[in-house]
Order: sequence, then C-alpha cells, then structure tokens
Amino acid sequence: MATETWERKKIGDFLTLEYGKPLDKSLRKEDGKYPAYGANGVKCRSDEYYFDKQTIIVGRKGSAGELTLTEDKFWPLDVTYFVKFDESKFDLMFIYYLLGQLNLPSLATGVKPGINRNNVYAIQVDVPNLDKQKEIVSYLTEAEEEISRLQNVYQTQLSSLAELRQSILNKTLSNEL
Repeated sequence: MATETWERKKIGDFLTLEYGKPLDKSLRKEDGKYPAYGANGVKCRSDEYYFDKQTIIVGRKGSAGELTLTEDKFWPLDVTYFVKFDESKFDLMFIYYLLGQLNLPSLATGVKPGINRNNVYAIQVDVPNLDKQKEIVSYLTEAEEEISRLQNVYQTQLSSLAELRQSILNKTLSNEL
C-alpha cells in the first residue's frame, strides 16, 4: 500500500483572493436573479453577476474572515474577497473546510476589522492530492450530517424536558399533586 503524500504549501501557492467590486445601487433588486455577497452572506440581489463559478467568499472588511459558499453566478461586493483556484488540482469543499479551520477572523486588524490577503497567503498548510481531498470532503460531509441529526435529537429532548418542567411547575403550584 502506497503512503499518501501531503505537500506543505503556502495558501498563496494554490489560491488567490480576488477583490470584490462595488455594485451600484441602481443594479440592486429585491427579486434579482443573482445574489450579491457581503462579508458575511447575501446582502442584496441583482440581475447582473460578476463571477460565474461557485466559490468561496471571504469577508475582507467588517466581518473579516467569515466564509460563505456562493451560488454558481454571483456578485462579490467590495467588502469581500472571492477565491480562485485550479479546479483540476483542488476541490472547492476541501478549500472551504481548510480555510474554515484556519481561524481567519483572528487575522483581522484595524478600527473596522480587515484582512490583508498577503497574511492569508503566507499561511502554510499541508495539502493532499485531489483524490484524497475528495475522500476527506466525503468524510466531513457525512460527519456534519450526523452531527446535525444529533443536534436535532438533542433539541427535541431539550424541548421535551422544558415541557415536563413546566408541567410539574403548573401541577405543583396549582395544588394538583
């Protein structure tokens, strides 16, 4: 069995953080076809799009370091970066999970917190080949689904306990015991 080779790389060696662009107010529509992403999610919609591939938004100003997966066509607002990478060598979701575990918000500085992309580019990480990336993504996706299922079970149990507590209080305080 061959051992897996992971390469040590700087983030800037395999992806770029491209600057988002301002979207004129006249192009913003409540029912627009495409989302326009701000630093922490969809801020408005438009019938115009700037980029036509699903990728990752990284908050640049304000909610600096926050990550959002995009739709296939979108507008990245000027408070964001959007990620570009070689799809023949890297899996989108692998990059999303990788960036997510780097605690990018901790890189934010200034009065209105902002991230300098050169600081992100300098971070060194170990990355496997594309097949291993896909295997990791599959594992993490399944794990997240199971965690979500368990959270729902836990929330249901908490609700049941709260109802039981309230019922006991009601009976006790109304002298029904």
